[in-house]
Order: sequence, then C-alpha cells, then structure tokens
Amino acid sequence: MNKLIEFNVPGGLVVVESQEAATGSVVRGASLEPILEKVGRTLEDTFSVIRSVADATLASCSGVQPLPDTVEVEFSLKFDASFGAVIAKTSAEGSLRIKLVCKPA
Repeated sequence: MNKLIEFNVPGGLVVVESQEAATGSVVRGASLEPILEKVGRTLEDTFSVIRSVADATLASCSGVQPLPDTVEVEFSLKFDASFGAVIAKTSAEGSLRIKLVCKPA
C-alpha cells in the first residue's frame, strides 16, 4: 500500500496518497498510523514549487522577441514525505497536474 502524507491546511488537515511504499503491514480495521506520515508543513509551503516553476518560466520567456501571445507550461506533481511536492517524471506518474497559462498584459 502507498504511504499517506498528512499536511496542515487552514482549518484542518489534508491527507495525500504518495507513490512511496508504506512500511509495515496494514490489517483490516486497524489504524492508519503505520502508513500515515505527518510531515509538519503546510500544503501551501509544499506547493511553493508551483511558484518557482512559474517564476523561472516567465524569466526565461521575458527575453523572447517577438513576445508570444501566450506561454503555457504543464507539469505534474507527485508527493513525497521527505520533499513535499516534487515534479514528476511523467504526467502519468504525477498525483496532481498543473497547467500555467500566461498572457502578456
């Protein structure tokens, strides 16, 4: 079974299924504690990778002439107990798909 990762969010908690294998065995009717890892960080902190990708993309495109009408970047995130959210190798591997579309003002 995959590991479950618990993140803090305003007003509560969210649990995300990771692609990491959980250690220990799961018994029907037992507690989730053997497969639940509390990371102690907020989901917003974990999603900071999205802003980093957006900032790097816009910085890379700012010197392109002529400036395109739109810039689209699509990537997938997967969740890891040690790192939080990381960019997945493939969209099929990702737990969350992100599409950023930028249009110049």
